[in-house]
Amino acid sequence: MMNINFYLLVAAGIIILLGTFLMYSIESKLPNTKMNTILDALWWCVATVTTVGYGDVVPVSSLGRAVAIVYMFFGISLISILLSVINNTFYRKRIEKAANEEKEKEMKYLKDFIVSKLSEIERNQAECLELVSKRNSNTSPS
Repeated sequence: MMNINFYLLVAAGIIILLGTFLMYSIESKLPNTKMNTILDALWWCVATVTTVGYGDVVPVSSLGRAVAIVYMFFGISLISILLSVINNTFYRKRIEKAANEEKEKEMKYLKDFIVSKLSEIERNQAECLELVSKRNSNTSPS
């Protein structure tokens, strides 16, 4: 399960970097833009994907706003997927723990059952030996 989280975060990082360079190339040359550097574009992309959306750096072109819409939905999807993977991990561990406890309970029951049956067999064997020895002592010539 750890691999899924790792791959998800790596993919998200790559998509965020792609969005950073894409928005920088679209917005950096426009007048009245706040995305003057790559770091400004990275700040915008991370704030958009994480759904924080401070509003201090915003796209001014129509193409930039279209890319922003895609990244808004990507951020919502990413958070939903990440939370469902985390939830699934906890749920699976809880189910596995319950299953292991049930197995241990069954093993204890079987162990106790086998021990009781072996004790019963030993008692029966002792009774049989006692009866055989009584019979041998009653039939033996004196």
